[in-house]
Amino acid sequence: MNSPRAIPDLEQRRTALDPARSFIVQAPAGSGKTELLIQRCLALLAIVARPEEIAAITFTRKAAAEMRGRILAALAQARAAPRPREDHRALTWDLARGALARNDELGWRLEENAARLRVQTIDSLCASLTRQMPVLARFGAQPESLEDAEALYREAARATLALVDGDHAASADVALVLKHLDNDAARVEELLAGLLRRRDHWLRYLRAADQRGALEATLADIRREAVDRAAAALEATGHAGPGGAGAVAADDWIAFANELLTKKGEWRKGPALAKALAGDGEALEALRALQGLPPARYGDGPWEALGALVRVAEVAVANLKVAFASHGQADFVEIAQGALRALGTEDEPTDLLLAFDYRIRHILVDEFQDTSVSQNELLARLTAGWERGDGRTLFVVGDPMQSIYRFREAEVGLFLRARHEGIGPVRLVPLTLSANFRSQAGIVDWVNAAFRRVMPAREDIAEGAVTYAESHAVHEAMAQPVTVHPFFNGDRAGEAARVAQLVKEALAEPAAGPEGAPTVAILVRARSALAEIVPALKAAGLSPRAIEIDPLAERPVVGDLLALTRAIAHLADRTAWLAVLRAPWCGLTLADLHALAGADGCHPDDLPTVHEALRDEARLAAMSPDGRARLARVRAVLDAVLASRARATLRDAGEGAGRGLGGPACAADATALDEADAYLDHLEQAEAAGGLADCAAFEEGLAGLYAPPDEEGDPRLQVMTIHKAKGLEFDTVIVPGLGAGAPPDEKRLFLWMERPRARHEGGEAGLRRGPLPAPGAAR
Repeated sequence: MNSPRAIPDLEQRRTALDPARSFIVQAPAGSGKTELLIQRCLALLAIVARPEEIAAITFTRKAAAEMRGRILAALAQARAAPRPREDHRALTWDLARGALARNDELGWRLEENAARLRVQTIDSLCASLTRQMPVLARFGAQPESLEDAEALYREAARATLALVDGDHAASADVALVLKHLDNDAARVEELLAGLLRRRDHWLRYLRAADQRGALEATLADIRREAVDRAAAALEATGHAGPGGAGAVAADDWIAFANELLTKKGEWRKGPALAKALAGDGEALEALRALQGLPPARYGDGPWEALGALVRVAEVAVANLKVAFASHGQADFVEIAQGALRALGTEDEPTDLLLAFDYRIRHILVDEFQDTSVSQNELLARLTAGWERGDGRTLFVVGDPMQSIYRFREAEVGLFLRARHEGIGPVRLVPLTLSANFRSQAGIVDWVNAAFRRVMPAREDIAEGAVTYAESHAVHEAMAQPVTVHPFFNGDRAGEAARVAQLVKEALAEPAAGPEGAPTVAILVRARSALAEIVPALKAAGLSPRAIEIDPLAERPVVGDLLALTRAIAHLADRTAWLAVLRAPWCGLTLADLHALAGADGCHPDDLPTVHEALRDEARLAAMSPDGRARLARVRAVLDAVLASRARATLRDAGEGAGRGLGGPACAADATALDEADAYLDHLEQAEAAGGLADCAAFEEGLAGLYAPPDEEGDPRLQVMTIHKAKGLEFDTVIVPGLGAGAPPDEKRLFLWMERPRARHEGGEAGLRRGPLPAPGAAR
């Protein structure tokens, strides 16, 4: 990079370090958010009586480890290194010196006792709360936390659908829901599982489902808001709509929008007003919103179906709790709800909440835009007893413009509400960082110009609409910051060739950073966009390093190990045993496989399993001498593994069999061994009582994993998804496939959205529900 400019928001950053005040900081990408959090932690360490009085909360274990590591690194540098010259680094050094002085004065020995730094994920915090009050949390023994509970969601959904054939109170309701989904049980199971995944959004409002008037009032609010937005958008352009305002005039406005827009939401070519508004993105989005408005009232049929669905959802939640209890597991939502129960309420706090209130004086939250309503409620509960001026502070940092990720169904409206109204009793001073340390000025200016037009013009707490906050580059502009390479008529081969050419040119350029080698990233929205690009790169003599691109289950070594696992776990699994004998460590020909396991002259009911056929002398005699020799070696290894099966875990058995069969010698390269280790780790996590309780769930989980990066690939050239690249830096970034359309939205069992409201609107979050489709329209 070129020489840096002055930091434009240095005063805001210094203000954020005031240990006596609470802040909410909007920190766009590249603004040094993590550094600010570390500086805040160091400033607090210089004044607290114990380091445990500070709780820093993140959303991922990786982020928690990074924050703790950087705090310790800052302390180490302040202890041993001279004061840096750069302003922001010097500030960190000064704050670390203050923290060290407090550390030495009170004998904390933080450098040797890093565990005293309370940096944890919000899920870890919830789990620790439920462990301390298991009865109030309604867990009893602490359940295992599940990163992915999809198998249990589906188990609960299947248990609910099974009631349709019984004499259960919910049988008629299940039948009605199935009717609305064309009796497609698999589809209903999938949609019920999706509801259970998001149950913390809607569960608290189920009782309100009987209040038809209240729900229809919510529909009227939605229609009124859409009309008001459209009227304001047109007024800003000097035009007017059909007249009238609010929910009453919504039908006229919907007709007006349909006159200007096609069914696809594009401007019609005929109307003069459509031509006049064609360049206004805000007007277009407002009119599109009118086209998607729900009816003003529920019909009797949809209302009956909605009531049935609500009752079925309640039964599904109950079945999910049974599944959690029987497996001794729980998802993050269940653990968060248990933590809320363990804390009690503001009016009736438990001893745990009182103890937490006494011990914790400062809370910091990273990536606050990713909080859900339940997590926001947890923060409000933890700060319920705080009073202004008592020395306790809340510091939250995030970027609501990144809310497109919707991490764990987060609601960005909560960030907006916290900025305007605080969290619980804590009022937060809003600050916005504008410096960008990551990109050069040309890129920052281009992004400012583009997203100023893309993002909403006004904030809306209920809708989660966020305006764009401009950034200012610290690094000077360079030549050709952003270049667009257009391709037409789906010319993916031409696009792939151009990408390869651009990569070669970029790698030949001098490095912009201090590392001495230029770095290039190819970022895609979907992995399918790489189908032509990766072969084009290899044809050009380039060796990209793929980051979470290749599905682990599709790697040859993993396919062989999966077959071996299934064969060991289920001796009658014919497909698995044939795959084991066909794999490179055995390599039987098709003729030998047929001689061993074929059904010639044998009734299907009398056909032996492949495992039994290994000892059938007649079948062995029909094989070639080479085939018998290969089989004898493999049989000896598998016999030894099966003989000790009762004393070994499934992972140990699979790993031992793979090594005994010569699997490592069959691996194409070192990356294949890493892929094998990743598979075995997944197997170990899924194993229960020495086996796999649900093979389908195990393989479904395996399908969601990706092969580790190819260590033999060029580290200068990395290929990954746009989402995976969040927070990383490269000299050159290439984003192909932008001409492809966005995937269609996932269809849900019914449409709903949690709506954080401002305090003057009643303050409490609400839920809106769209009417169910009529039978036959579900697809």
